[in-house]
Amino acid sequence: MPIFGGYKPTAAGLPTIKQLAEDRIDLENAQVCVFTFEVLSDAAIAALPAALHPPFPTYCSLALRAHADSPFGPFTTAELRLHARATNHYVGYVLGGYTDNEQVSAWLENGYGKRLAVAPTVSLKKRHYGVEAKVVDAAGRTALDAVIENPGYIAGVDVLHAQNSVLALLDGAPTLIAEEFEYQIKEARRGPPHFHALDVAAFGATTLTVSNHLPATFITATWSYMPVRFTIDPNKPAVAGTRKIGQPAAA
Repeated sequence: MPIFGGYKPTAAGLPTIKQLAEDRIDLENAQVCVFTFEVLSDAAIAALPAALHPPFPTYCSLALRAHADSPFGPFTTAELRLHARATNHYVGYVLGGYTDNEQVSAWLENGYGKRLAVAPTVSLKKRHYGVEAKVVDAAGRTALDAVIENPGYIAGVDVLHAQNSVLALLDGAPTLIAEEFEYQIKEARRGPPHFHALDVAAFGATTLTVSNHLPATFITATWSYMPVRFTIDPNKPAVAGTRKIGQPAAA
């Protein structure tokens, strides 16, 4: 029997979509780093909306994306995602995150409903010995300080970046927004992470407990942010609550 998430969202505190993203934005020379770790299952299942199925073991990914140039100027984002399935589609349910660019924060919230706090330090740097990632929030709290030392080269086909599922208010109702990506990988690496700091509560996961760290990945790629194509009613199974943009919601 399928297991569904236990969270029944209300409108309180959710970002409001002003206009669903309609434009594709292609960015060259992106750097993307993903730290993956298992979390204890009871709290993870309780944190997922009822439309989504948890995987077993339950796990999160902390994804950083750095862009040296964009229509908004250079920016880096860092977001924590609790992984799930919407029917047979793998998704990362966004719990929270940060960016170092105010325009990007507004663009992502207005178009995708993704609220990322603006922070003075959101950095992803490729070094000769590996990859450094760091997030320090406006209050001076270190949310992330990690290194992937000497990651080995792997084939690009061994790396999968799941789409985001973002909970926001659309037309006054809590709705899961599909934030999709396309990417063409130029270089891919994988290695064990070393954490000086990892505060999942700072990323919005106040109830989750990290239980096991998994290998981290780093890629350079062309990265595309896609228009929103569909939404999901968070309180219905995804097979019944998914609708394409422009299609009326099911009764």
